[in-house]
Amino acid sequence: MKLGFIGAGKVGSAMAILLKQAGYEIAGVASRSQTSARKLALRLGVSVFTPKELSYKSDVLFITTSDDAIASVAADLARQKAIRPGLIMVHMSGAHTSSLLSPCAEVGAVILSVHPIQSFASIDQAIVLIPGSYFSIEGDEGGYDFAQEIVKMLKGKHFILKANSKVLYHAAASIASNYLVGLLSVTQELLDTAGVPNDVGLQAFLPLIEGTLENVRRLGITGALTGPISRGDISTVSKHLEAMKDLPQILDVYKTLGLVTVEVALKKGTINEEQADKLRALLK
Repeated sequence: MKLGFIGAGKVGSAMAILLKQAGYEIAGVASRSQTSARKLALRLGVSVFTPKELSYKSDVLFITTSDDAIASVAADLARQKAIRPGLIMVHMSGAHTSSLLSPCAEVGAVILSVHPIQSFASIDQAIVLIPGSYFSIEGDEGGYDFAQEIVKMLKGKHFILKANSKVLYHAAASIASNYLVGLLSVTQELLDTAGVPNDVGLQAFLPLIEGTLENVRRLGITGALTGPISRGDISTVSKHLEAMKDLPQILDVYKTLGLVTVEVALKKGTINEEQADKLRALLK
């Protein structure tokens, strides 16, 4: 099967390179940025085309533009009569369903959203991180075999997602990745306020963070929980709150996440309902 890529950003470029390495034939590249298109085409050893030209040359057409451009690209291709029945069309947005490609489905295309659950800072980093990742697949059942095949070729795992679940799924991904970065920013601010030297700072906490993630991997969320809330240590939590009283934004984060953590500790069984009520009253 010949694969075409419209959009030469981080994810699209990495996927094109990885799928070529896996043995797929790349039909070509198209992009609004000619510089990005030529750079990726050179790396793949293929030519740059217009989206319409590339659609004619492809058995599978990936639209890996920015999320905001996916629908307009699909609509333009349908309007230009560049879609033939049976063409598989894939976008890789985590936030949107395959319905962004519906103008093409109306003229016979098989439409899918296939989203790698990863964070990508660069093309080369994406090439390293995508293999072995989980992917969500949503869209026409007629395209599932192809989607599952490419995930397998990338040594990944997959699950099927319903269209009406996509937004909550993406919110979960945002919390797991983006909000983790925000949480570490809060950690850094507390360390700065505590006078921990900048050349130590967060670096000293990375082994703790990595160890916690490993515990989650091995033991699950509830099994990995440690710390004062897990122990029902009300006096320590009270001291934390007192120390942060002049840092209202950070205090709000601490309280909100503390209330969530109380429920995890209850599930773990390391505190009882009476301890939980005392912690909730303190954190509210």
